[in-house]
Formats: sequence, C-alpha cells, structure tokens
Amino acid sequence: MKRELIAFGLMMGAVVPVSAQDDVPEIEITGYVGGVTDYRDRGLSLSDQDPTVVAALSVNHKSGFYVGTQGALIDDQFSRDAQLEFYAGYRFESSGFEYDISAELDSFFGGASDEYFPEFKASIARDFGLAYIKSGFAYAPEGRWNTPGVDSLYWSTNLEVPVPTLPALTVISRLGYDIRQNRSDLWDWSIGLSAFVGDLELSIAYEDSTLDQEIGDDAIVFGARFFF
Repeated sequence: MKRELIAFGLMMGAVVPVSAQDDVPEIEITGYVGGVTDYRDRGLSLSDQDPTVVAALSVNHKSGFYVGTQGALIDDQFSRDAQLEFYAGYRFESSGFEYDISAELDSFFGGASDEYFPEFKASIARDFGLAYIKSGFAYAPEGRWNTPGVDSLYWSTNLEVPVPTLPALTVISRLGYDIRQNRSDLWDWSIGLSAFVGDLELSIAYEDSTLDQEIGDDAIVFGARFFF
C-alpha cells in the first residue's frame, strides 16, 4: 500500500529480515523529488506557510539496514533556509508485522548558525488489507527545531485506508502527541487523500495542531512527489 516506509520499531519475538525473499536486490536506491504548498512537521509550518521544494534519497540493503536523507527549502521562525534529516536504521518483519528502529539527525542551515537535533525512533506497522496502520514513538533528548533544549517524547499513529473500487486512491491520516519538558504538550493531526499516477503521487491534506502560534494554524496542504 505504501511506496516507501520509513517507519521505526523494535519488538520481542522471532526476527525474519524484510529482505528474506530471493528476488529482493542486494542494494536498492529509492527517493523522490517534489513540492508542497506548505512544508509542515508534526502540524507546524517550516516554510512560513509558503510553497517549497522537497526531496528524499534512501539506500536500502537486503539485510534490512538502510541510510538516507530527506529535506526541504524552508523559512522558519529562526530565519533558517534549509532542513535536512539524515537517518540510519534497521527494518525487519515478524508474524506479519514490520518493526523498525532508527537514529536521526535533524539539521538546519542558515540564520544565525547551523543547528543539529538528534532523535531516536521506534515503531510497529502492519498492512491489514483493508487498512495500513503504523504507530510509534520518537525521543529528541536535545529538543527539536521549534523548542531547542526542550526534551521531546512524541507518539504518533498513522492510518491509511484504500478507497474501494479506486485502488490508486488512499485516505491518509495521522494523530500525534508531543510531550515536551517544561512546556505545554501538543496534539497534531491530519487527514487527506493520496493518489498515484504511475510514479507520481498527488496529495491533499488538512493539517492542524494545538500550538497557539501562527506556525501551528490549520492549513490545507497540496503536494506532488515523483518517486524513483
């Protein structure tokens, strides 16, 4: 159901690598280039609610290990103009579930100085046929781009449901909760539609959060990404 999964998780049980099939190439390179009308991160705008360019590149080994980067041109509240997220992790399957763990470095360039925020993620996912569900946690010990130095523990669940009789069209949604040290906690959510035309994904989503700032205001976001 999903072209590319960058999900994260670790559970106990028998471990079967995702790449156990003989027809999986030893190394596979995937990614996308595209644009969005508002580049948002967990319901918060990183592009000052303006259109921008997005891209991603991932190198996946058949053992389940992977490395990659994704990012965008931005215009955030600290006058930074580019964001890149570097990540590395391991993905495996067991009993029909997909588990993944990763470490990431969220990097911001421009403004007064470059800044880097490490984050550790874990999640579990499964395609049930009628719906795809992914849920997990992310921990940022040194804060995130909008709250440097403030520990963040973020929970999220993503639900995708294919539209009956229209296999290329999928309802996409997310619910997240950010527990922030010495700050008020935040909810964020989104719901929308995604459609593939060949390798081109077109999407529309309504996004919002409980942050009482302009970057947290609700918005309808259009996107187009070409996958390769």
